[in-house]
Amino acid sequence: MRRLFPVTEETPGRTGRQEAGHADAADAAASGGQDVQGGDGTPVPERKDQEDRTDREGQVDRTDREDQVDRTDREDQVDRTDRTWELDELAEAYAYPEPVPASAPAPASAPARPRHVWLRANMVSSLDGAGQHDGHSEPLSSAADMRIFGVLRALADVVIVGAETVRKEGYRPARARRHFAARRAAAGQPPAPPIAVVSAGMDLDFSLPLFTEPLVPTLVITGAEAPGNRVAAARRAGVEVVIAGEGVGVEPQQVVAALAERGYARLLLEGGPRLLGQFVAVGALDELCLTVSPVLTAGQAQRIAGGPAVPVPDRLRLVSVLEDEGFLFTRYQRIRPLPADPPEEPQDPEA
Repeated sequence: MRRLFPVTEETPGRTGRQEAGHADAADAAASGGQDVQGGDGTPVPERKDQEDRTDREGQVDRTDREDQVDRTDREDQVDRTDRTWELDELAEAYAYPEPVPASAPAPASAPARPRHVWLRANMVSSLDGAGQHDGHSEPLSSAADMRIFGVLRALADVVIVGAETVRKEGYRPARARRHFAARRAAAGQPPAPPIAVVSAGMDLDFSLPLFTEPLVPTLVITGAEAPGNRVAAARRAGVEVVIAGEGVGVEPQQVVAALAERGYARLLLEGGPRLLGQFVAVGALDELCLTVSPVLTAGQAQRIAGGPAVPVPDRLRLVSVLEDEGFLFTRYQRIRPLPADPPEEPQDPEA
């Protein structure tokens, strides 16, 4: 098992995934402790538990670092035990797959969706299957979990989240991260990914910072029969409303297609459980990044995915595992048939 990074006595706790400050903690962690920019371009003060990061970084024991080897072989050849993974290494480890060429034949079992789009989800779970504790994911999280959370956001074109999670966790806009600025620019991405809120009833407060202060305008995704007065209120507030369903609610495949039409191919779903369950039920999920927290919670907490059961359990393949202080950071991908080889052109016997 590979260690993500060592935790020392100087490493403070984190607030975890709770979104009332959740985005700020993730941004600060992902930017290596540098100030990040607010919507008006002014520096955002770091959290108190992230002070003196410069001094602390110098105290972390990194004596076990090994020389870098050829990038293509590094995953197998470098022992990364008991040392910090750099942010760029994490970005490479969690990089989105190369898109399948649009000209490549699609397998018969492939869902009806753009071929170049990749949808991953990022969730956390206790050892006994709880996706939250006391209604929040914060108690299940850790500093390493937040570091990966920030990296996954930095790689995404857009972040998808359900309206209930937005209300419960106090979501704020994603912030620009200096460390990933060049990487995002090279990928043709804006400084921060927009948040796309999925809501059937449109019961959202459009005066909140999520809608009034984003670097990139927040989207609201709903169905064609969503309440007209709420759709109008969203548009008056400057929110882009995306229709991705024929009824009141959305249809997951249409969500993916609608985002792809707007140029978003690297999709990140952050929950909640009911929304993730909808995507799982129709086979729309390509990848699950799951943090397994070394805690037991008991109780009646939701699992990471809810809703109707799929007829046959969907098996995924394990791509990678990282470990830190008992936390496991797993990455699973859907097992999909490879595109069939194109038929050979008939040979002209006279040639």
